[in-house]
Amino acid sequence: MTEAAAPVRGRLGRLDALRGVAALVVLAHHVSMTVPQIAAAYESSAGVTLFSTGWWATLSPLKVLVAGPEFVLVFFVLSGFVLVRSPLAAQMADPRYDWTAYYVRRIIRLAVPVVVSVGLAVVWIVLVPRAVGAAGGPWLARQDTPDLSIGSLLREASIIGATRRPDINPPLWSLVWEMWFSLLLPVFVVLGALTRRPVSSPVLRVLLWGAALCALASIGYVTSAQPLMYLPPFALGALLAANFDELQRCGDRLVKSTTGRALGWTLAALGPFLLVAYWMLRPLTGGMWSDATLSLRVAGAFVIVATVAFWPASSSERVRISRTRRALAWLGSISFSLYLVHFPIVVAFAVLAGPGRWWLGALASVPISLLLAHVMTRWVEQPAQVYGTQAGASVSQRMHRLANRP
Repeated sequence: MTEAAAPVRGRLGRLDALRGVAALVVLAHHVSMTVPQIAAAYESSAGVTLFSTGWWATLSPLKVLVAGPEFVLVFFVLSGFVLVRSPLAAQMADPRYDWTAYYVRRIIRLAVPVVVSVGLAVVWIVLVPRAVGAAGGPWLARQDTPDLSIGSLLREASIIGATRRPDINPPLWSLVWEMWFSLLLPVFVVLGALTRRPVSSPVLRVLLWGAALCALASIGYVTSAQPLMYLPPFALGALLAANFDELQRCGDRLVKSTTGRALGWTLAALGPFLLVAYWMLRPLTGGMWSDATLSLRVAGAFVIVATVAFWPASSSERVRISRTRRALAWLGSISFSLYLVHFPIVVAFAVLAGPGRWWLGALASVPISLLLAHVMTRWVEQPAQVYGTQAGASVSQRMHRLANRP
């Protein structure tokens, strides 16, 4: 979610495509919440009729198509993978990694698009006042009268000041954890290096570390400790990055056997199932057990990223991938901006369409979100990356000169 996508090629290209798909699912989730029946079923499964619209969107396996909060965790695992891989590889060759340049580059990379997205959200809120009421469903009703005070604007633009749900651009809640992870990156790099030992088998090693981190996340969900809920997914990404080469060789060997291919298909199905298992188990659980099943989505996000990253594509799959290569590359490249800009657009057009005409709002909000994301990527996100890289190098050079001044 927070790194520009490279052209879709090889396994890392597939991760860029996955990032784009995740952003699209988050968009679909928020569009689906403008449907009163789905929003009500999302709030509570009590009284949801079998095979109704609310049932299909919340209690069936199709939930994976609109599993927005769950796919945010896929973003977290991807960020852990991408950000840890570079400094970890660099420190293997030279322990003096340029952390000064990294911090300057990273903060600018995140802060500039976030500030612009808050400004755009304010524009949409002012242009389309949010006064829907209960007729639009419980989700739209919660978007009424957002706080546009200076304090609220500064809090959301800074993203690290609070972890409560933002009022102006709600998806920014996840950027709080992106920023904390970014600031704590040296810790995650060390953790990634530790996962390379002491167990000799890379698969067993990753499974043991993965189980421990998922268990830590489960404790977070049961105790409502947000750092334990949201930081372990980044560590799971670091785990995959640290063991990338060995896991890649294991994937290449497995695909050559019938048993290995069966295992691959099992994992391909297991990831999405774990991601939305909470919803299918929701009518049967409660209290601590409900929180524990909710934590299964962390394991689901981990399995999805691992499967996409390490499972080799067959020749026929490569042909199918090449046919959609350009679309996936584009979707991956705009994923961060799409995540940042879509929410106020979805709400604005749902309000303009009015109760009972959610589909009309969706027909307008989806293409406009994609178009604005493309524009923001081109004119905000990419320039911020370039400037961040230049500023990071400049500050690092100045710090180096000061450190070496006699």
